[in-house]
Amino acid sequence: MILHPRPSPIAASMYQLRDVGADAIILHGPSGCSFRTARLLELDGVRVFTTGMDENDFIFGGSEKLESTVRYVIDYLKKHKKKERHIIGIVGTCPSMIIGEDLHLPCKRYSDDSVIIVPVEVHSGMGDNTIGAIKTMEACLNAGLIDEKEFKRQKYILQKATEVEKKRGMAKNRYLKPTYEDDLEEVIKTVKNLEKGAKVVCVLNAKKETGYLFAHPLIEINRYMERRGIEVINIANLDPNVGLKKIREDANNILREYRKRNIDIDYITGGLDEYPISGERVVDILKEIGGDLVVVSGVPHAVPIEEIKDNGITVGISDGPRLYYPIKEIYHYSVIELDAHAKVLGRRTLVKSRFGEVLRCISDIN
Repeated sequence: MILHPRPSPIAASMYQLRDVGADAIILHGPSGCSFRTARLLELDGVRVFTTGMDENDFIFGGSEKLESTVRYVIDYLKKHKKKERHIIGIVGTCPSMIIGEDLHLPCKRYSDDSVIIVPVEVHSGMGDNTIGAIKTMEACLNAGLIDEKEFKRQKYILQKATEVEKKRGMAKNRYLKPTYEDDLEEVIKTVKNLEKGAKVVCVLNAKKETGYLFAHPLIEINRYMERRGIEVINIANLDPNVGLKKIREDANNILREYRKRNIDIDYITGGLDEYPISGERVVDILKEIGGDLVVVSGVPHAVPIEEIKDNGITVGISDGPRLYYPIKEIYHYSVIELDAHAKVLGRRTLVKSRFGEVLRCISDIN
């Protein structure tokens, strides 16, 4: 049992719909359901609507509200977003699923060559947030948006993501105390004290669009070390040929940011959605090449770094005050970038990080 707040299957479903290219998402429930997720996804260009169910609908049903909302959204998209085909996700919420609302009915009435409606029967009481993402992939498979091979890949990596969080991340303890302190000062001192001849390894093991931010500290480390003549090896889960449409685009965009700065990626470990499994590939590489300083940015707890920890200093950079302690258990140092997910939504270029900005200031002064 987890006693601190965790992401919802509804939110995971909404993000997954965004990744397959949904133009709009309709939440069939009260207007406040998943409010923050809805607002954030608007930054990524997804129009989010709600049927605004109320107490009366909880008793008598909200099918009429759902149908009228679907009609409104179709008209809205055809007027404001000129495309040959629009994708609309309908996402369940706790009240609509408890009373057994039929999310599939609008598909039969309004789907045609110009509109694909994807109904996802999900609510917050289903358990792990990744269940919502898997349910979405099932719905996308049924709608013909992905094939069986991609569905199986998605299901596997989503299940592995849950496994990582339960064994090594924010779901490993009943209650994880948040902290806003970290080891930033110690890491900066460590970086400054490296001598010529040292080997630095920068690892990006990021989750989807968070790579726009988590690549930044690694790029700044490259910049700093280049000035001092210290070798840097770069490893990243930036395969641009893996994943759903947005995932591949994000990988290409981040690779472009590395190229703009003449930084080579020496090893590609997978796609941006494969962070739960690419960590093992990272360790295999590290066992071969070694490193006096290894910095893993993104989802560092998905990398079994303890297998090489005695060979050099290790640093994990991640998001959220509840992750400091889990990362500190397996890395020498832990650095937290707050609100990383909120900062990257809607972005298609590099996003500055706290760590990277501090290191750049030091570099420019020296």
